[in-house]
Amino acid sequence: MKKKKVKILVIDDDPDFNDAVTPILESALYDVAIALNPEEGKKKIFSEKPDLILLDIMMDSLFDGFSLCHEIKTSEEYKEFNDTPIIFVSAVKEKTGSRFQFNTIEQGLVGPDDYIDKPVKPKDLVARIEKLLSK
Repeated sequence: MKKKKVKILVIDDDPDFNDAVTPILESALYDVAIALNPEEGKKKIFSEKPDLILLDIMMDSLFDGFSLCHEIKTSEEYKEFNDTPIIFVSAVKEKTGSRFQFNTIEQGLVGPDDYIDKPVKPKDLVARIEKLLSK
């Protein structure tokens, strides 16, 4: 019996990032689905049923990624996906020199399972994905 391919949903409004990350993930033998904004991402979570989500933090607003992550992890609407690993992907560090200091308790939000800075290093990205999927 053939093993089901792992599906990764990339929710990021940057087409260049999506074009760069898709071949990295496909070469690691993952199925890739892309959503260009949080609304499309919400629909694709249900249609694609991803095993893992790569989620950009800043899309239309500064907190899109945070609020979507919290919603997926905690809401009744997404209960079948509450345990789906989420990796934040962000260019904040590249743009500002430091990453978000995110204290989930203070913010009242449930945060991601991991965090990776853009530009991503292919081996690092794949290693982090494999680590989360093996849990």
